[in-house]
Amino acid sequence: MKNVMLTIKWGTEFSADHVNILFKAAYSNTSQKFDFVCLTENSDGLDGGIISYPIPQTGIKEFPKSQGAWPKVCLFHPDLLGKIEQVLFLDIDTVITGNIDPLFNDPGDKLRMLSCGPRWRNFDASLPCQPASGVLSYNLKCHTNIFEQFKNNPDQAYSNFELEQTFLGNTANAVDYFPLEWVQSFKYHLRRQFIADIFLPPKNPSEKSILVAFHGYPRPHQIWGQRQQWARFPRCGVRRPKWMMDYFETYSKS
Repeated sequence: MKNVMLTIKWGTEFSADHVNILFKAAYSNTSQKFDFVCLTENSDGLDGGIISYPIPQTGIKEFPKSQGAWPKVCLFHPDLLGKIEQVLFLDIDTVITGNIDPLFNDPGDKLRMLSCGPRWRNFDASLPCQPASGVLSYNLKCHTNIFEQFKNNPDQAYSNFELEQTFLGNTANAVDYFPLEWVQSFKYHLRRQFIADIFLPPKNPSEKSILVAFHGYPRPHQIWGQRQQWARFPRCGVRRPKWMMDYFETYSKS
């Protein structure tokens, strides 16, 4: 197995249907040949085209009940060598809005990450990068040290880094970042301000956007599936964007 699009599902927040939607959207928006892999402890309901492997946790007793998505360190487990090589990782709650071919560009020996913080919020490339793990590209053989370092001293990782993405960015041997314009934040760039959101739906993604990231509340399916307000005060969240409704209608079909 060579090029892989990878996602990880643990717990109950996301269902197999949400993985299936990402799978169908990915294949509809690329000319690349790749295998779609989901790391999960429960593969029930996954589309037949999805390859599933158990989340490799050898050497880890348990993950903390704290902020961050610490099971993502398992994306770098050496047990996956031989199963996956070049990886494009997407969070399950990513919405694909354009052709994803550029995301498959070979990152070489670097861990290519999404850049978060003020740089992303303001789309200002002059500001410093802050690592985020919602979108990753890497060659696994270059980064198994991430899992090994975590396994050797998880308490140190938890005490030194509040979030797993900061640990990943600081532990990788080399890091670079996707172009800012490729990934928009629903919260930062598309959601309307209070009052305006009473009358207007969230904005459409820009023409340069390839992905829309949903980090925290709301998740895409909460906007699409809830019949009442999907936002929390002081936002309104009454209006639903047509582009997102069309996306789920298209890719939730069997």
